[in-house]
Amino acid sequence: MLNKIALLRQWAERAANATVNYARTTYVAMWALILTCTIYGCMLIHSARPIAIKTQVMAATIGFIGAFFISLMDYHRLGQLWPLVGGGCIFLVGLTFVVGQSAIGGNAVADDVAWLNIFGYSFQPSELMKIGFIVTFSYHLSRVVEQGTLNTLSSVFLLGGHAFVPVILCNRQGDDGTALMFLVIFLIMFFSSGLNWKFIGLGLGAITAMAPIFWQMMSNHQRERFSAVYNPKEGDEKGILYQQTLGKIAIGNGGLLGEGHGTSTMIQSGLVPEDHNDFIFTVACEEFGFIGALFLLGLLFAVMLLSLYAAFKATDMMGRFMCIGFFAMIATQTMFNIGMCVSVLPVIGITLPFFSAGGSSSMCLYFGVGLVQSVYMRTKETTRTISQERRRLIRVGAVTH
Repeated sequence: MLNKIALLRQWAERAANATVNYARTTYVAMWALILTCTIYGCMLIHSARPIAIKTQVMAATIGFIGAFFISLMDYHRLGQLWPLVGGGCIFLVGLTFVVGQSAIGGNAVADDVAWLNIFGYSFQPSELMKIGFIVTFSYHLSRVVEQGTLNTLSSVFLLGGHAFVPVILCNRQGDDGTALMFLVIFLIMFFSSGLNWKFIGLGLGAITAMAPIFWQMMSNHQRERFSAVYNPKEGDEKGILYQQTLGKIAIGNGGLLGEGHGTSTMIQSGLVPEDHNDFIFTVACEEFGFIGALFLLGLLFAVMLLSLYAAFKATDMMGRFMCIGFFAMIATQTMFNIGMCVSVLPVIGITLPFFSAGGSSSMCLYFGVGLVQSVYMRTKETTRTISQERRRLIRVGAVTH
């Protein structure tokens, strides 16, 4: 009996020491911000679509747990597992071409066939592929930079080919919004790597030159969405701009302080389509007004800044690129989503990070937080080790101040 008590005490001491050590090295500010975003997001979702809150809470819980375990892993090890990470993500996305479902859960007959049915729950593998891409591309890009071959034509083509895989897979699914996300994440990570301006200029020139081709490749409905935003015709506000028109009315209703949580006119009447998802920003605006919208944007901006800070402090290129990749994902989704809600951009089905309802999207965002935490914690551990070794050498007189 005494042996069991001693063993339990030993385990308790180890657990306490591990907890203290984790709290000392983890990115506390990032955890606090993400938790605040989660609570605020759940409030908005519960007001707009109470039935969706259960899935959101479950996704956030799984996401937090996943982020915690990812933060405990050495991100270098994750990079070394790139064939498993990349291959697994591609396999899951590939399954959608065989047994995929549309967003509404029907058989694979809609244009956007990007979901899998797993034990009765819809899962979007392309969301997980975003995290997988950040891991694999960071590893690939860091290897190229460290070898000093970044500004060679072969490396540029290989890195471009790396990004081409998820872009074309999402395009073939009919999910052009996510395909665009991958393209922008790739460009931000690539351009932040020290790429020669000659290649940057050529790349931007090629994108500009191919714009007419992309326009012709769009469906009539996609072209109509762009035309309606930038060259609206009479009647568009009741047609293709209907969702955005109602969203702007809801935004305007909020005024400075909003109409109150759960008492808003447009949201509680169910007049704004997808108000719990792509148009969650309109819920914040109508219920909490300009102040609530500013608070939401401030939270997301702070998450971006902390990600860039972790990138700046990282001790190697792979950690830096991982944090920049996560920053790019949050910044891009935020820009496109807010742009849709205020009619600066056409509706392209991109969610607002940590706020929009969506199990797959929310869960995988937390996994991205885990990557940033892993980089930050390894950086802090490395810095502390170097500092301790320096102090030890100073004590024995090996170095001077």
